Amino acid sequence: MFAAVVAACSGGQQQAPLDRITVVTTSPVESMTYAPEMVAAARGDFARHGLDVDLQALQGSPAALQAVVGGSAQVTRLGDIETMIAVGVRDAPLRVVGTEMAVGTLRIISGPGKPIRTPADLAGTTVGVPSLGGTSESTLDLVIARGGVDPASVRREVTGLAPGVYDLVGAGHIDAYIAPMDTAVVLQRTHPDAVVLDAGQQVTAGAQVYVSSADQLADPAVQDRIRRFLAAVHDAMDFIAADAASGYAETASLIASRWDVPSMSDPAVVKAGMDAYVTTWGSLRGTLPPDRWHGAYAEISGLGLVPAGLDPGSWLQQLGPQQ
Repeated sequence: MFAAVVAACSGGQQQAPLDRITVVTTSPVESMTYAPEMVAAARGDFARHGLDVDLQALQGSPAALQAVVGGSAQVTRLGDIETMIAVGVRDAPLRVVGTEMAVGTLRIISGPGKPIRTPADLAGTTVGVPSLGGTSESTLDLVIARGGVDPASVRREVTGLAPGVYDLVGAGHIDAYIAPMDTAVVLQRTHPDAVVLDAGQQVTAGAQVYVSSADQLADPAVQDRIRRFLAAVHDAMDFIAADAASGYAETASLIASRWDVPSMSDPAVVKAGMDAYVTTWGSLRGTLPPDRWHGAYAEISGLGLVPAGLDPGSWLQQLGPQQ
């Protein structure tokens, strides 16, 4: 378990006590995808908003959901697909309070011999997925539908997320595989001939949203802490975006002061990766555009993953500074 406790900087004056909030992640925080949280901790944004933030890495979405619903954590970050399934199918008492990536970050990676450049190219292929039934496979299903491809013609193979998955493409065991954006950026650096299809440009669904429970949000004190957490993340996003001119040198330095993030060891990868992530944050940085949420629901319900005719707007209770 990883914990990052943010202490207030002291200038000789007595500091007011910080309010504690626990935020759980579904994977280790040492990834570019969590750059705003790491920068907010290292730069003191959380402390400036009066927060002592405990970032805890759990193993997967089910554990994170249980922590939030059970009250041991106030916030987690999930994909919009799994959030809608949890609420719309399993009636989980969750509310979306904000977003980090308003646009999907998954990529479909293939080789030059049989490139997947459009959704239609997926017909008759074998595609590697990290696991069956997860967000990656659901995203693949949406991209297949967008291409008008018969889903039965696309074979799924569980390949995990190990660095060597691309070798399976070269060996002909699979034609393509789904991977996070970090993986794709690093791969394009080491294998310039790799072909990358941005799933987020093909479908509306795929956002990463901050989620809390309805019961906790009924407490004004908890709601206030979540509001300040999102404000601090927003500040960190603004800092990172402004750091683009330096190639994100200050961002990388801040993160390296506390964390070892392998994908950020190469400045060229940092520049390409952070450029891509900043784009996914959208102009509101921390607030999910309601039209994207409703569009994602239309796609997800159209595929039968959640029932049609529900009111996805009632699952939103956004607390970000752009509200």
